[in-house]
Amino acid sequence: MRTACILIVVLALTALPAWCSGMESAEQRALAAYARAALLHRIGIADQPVAPQVAQTIQRACFVTFFHNGKVFACFGGFSPRTASLADEVRENIRLALKNDPRARQITPEQATDSQVQITLPGLLQRISSLRTLDPSRHGLFVEAPDGNGVAIVPGEAKTAAYALRSALARLGLTGDAKDVRLYRFSATVIRDQQ
Repeated sequence: MRTACILIVVLALTALPAWCSGMESAEQRALAAYARAALLHRIGIADQPVAPQVAQTIQRACFVTFFHNGKVFACFGGFSPRTASLADEVRENIRLALKNDPRARQITPEQATDSQVQITLPGLLQRISSLRTLDPSRHGLFVEAPDGNGVAIVPGEAKTAAYALRSALARLGLTGDAKDVRLYRFSATVIRDQQ
């Protein structure tokens, strides 16, 4: 099973803006609801949603992950924003997840409607030499291959650090041990819907 998020842009990082850690729960729920509605619109079963005001005024990188029955069926994101606002970033990540994440190709309207949404606002990458410092419920893992390609596992996507690493290596098409890859962990603000 593949459980990693594909990355396009990795190098330019920004610190978390102050509003992320203090975002009101109503704003978080609105952002998660917007992400689900944007997914439903993208697959053709809902009208285009209006983004929450806070998401229209802040430029921020993010990952958008959709789960169904505890398994990821679509994820995409990055560490550097590609668009002018968080709302646009969420919408673009959904478009790219549906286009580039092989798990998204078999999504049904029922799964999309019943999905759980997670928006991950990543912090700075910190190089690590061992998985012992990684708590996958609180940290994300970024694995960079020797060719410069990388895969991220967002917090909460894997139950163990070892599984997160195996999943990332599989997504990168690497077999064997991880001695030739670079490992990074990242903290993140995680917004989950309550559905």
